[in-house]
Amino acid sequence: MPIVGFRHIGIIVSDLKRSLDFYEGILKLKLIQNAKDDSDYISEITGLNGLVAEYAKLLIPGGNVLELLTYPSHPLLRVARDIHQPGEAHLAFEVSSAEEMYSLIVSRNIPYISAPVLSSEKIAKVFFCFDPDGYRIEIVEMLTDSYSWNPLVNEKK
Repeated sequence: MPIVGFRHIGIIVSDLKRSLDFYEGILKLKLIQNAKDDSDYISEITGLNGLVAEYAKLLIPGGNVLELLTYPSHPLLRVARDIHQPGEAHLAFEVSSAEEMYSLIVSRNIPYISAPVLSSEKIAKVFFCFDPDGYRIEIVEMLTDSYSWNPLVNEKK
């Protein structure tokens, strides 16, 4: 059976309020759901008995959803890994101005790797910062609309 679409991406966070301050407050994603679930359903699908899940869903412009989850009944510490390690991931968000977002990130004392850098293809300005749990967030300003990594978009041109 083929995949019919992309539903959402979920990341585990240590403090839901702190993460909402970042994703909703700084990145301006729209909160569409904030809930708690301690039902048999959540325990069954995760395989963890007595699980309590707290989560928030945020709408990303373009229609995708970011789900932030925390499990207060089963706390764990995130082990930071280098970006080149298997299993390590990052989120990439497109912005209209990498320089403006970089200034905001710096003014809020959010950790980052570098100032915006012109991509090797010369089509984007890119930089990485970190969310409150150390997830890498790639910020991308596309400088041209003539390029797309999506072959379906390229077919239409």
